[in-house]
Amino acid sequence: MKKIIILALALIAGHSSFAQQKTSHMTITLYNAHVTFSVGHKPDNMIITRDDTAQVQRLVDLVPHVKLRDQPAAYEKIVMQLLKPYYDDGWKLVASNAEFIESTNTEIFRYYFTREQ
Repeated sequence: MKKIIILALALIAGHSSFAQQKTSHMTITLYNAHVTFSVGHKPDNMIITRDDTAQVQRLVDLVPHVKLRDQPAAYEKIVMQLLKPYYDDGWKLVASNAEFIESTNTEIFRYYFTREQ
């Protein structure tokens, strides 16, 4: 009888600790304004927003400095280099989307991550 009670208590304790796991969310937004000529400060083009309201804005080079035929592969490599630290830190990609704003010639890419704590 004692074994059954101890097993039940262990299951209850395990269930309550499992139920208390918290999921964190993060969105990484990359936007690339294809401008042929600009004067002055370039706006930040990487925005990292977490659900604890922390937000980081960075200026990153999204221009692949390669021949035209190699640009798609080079751009993918740039994106993976930007996202890799978050993968290494335990974040998991759950969704992504892309948007093109024709009036400003801007591409916006959003990556949605979660992490169990």
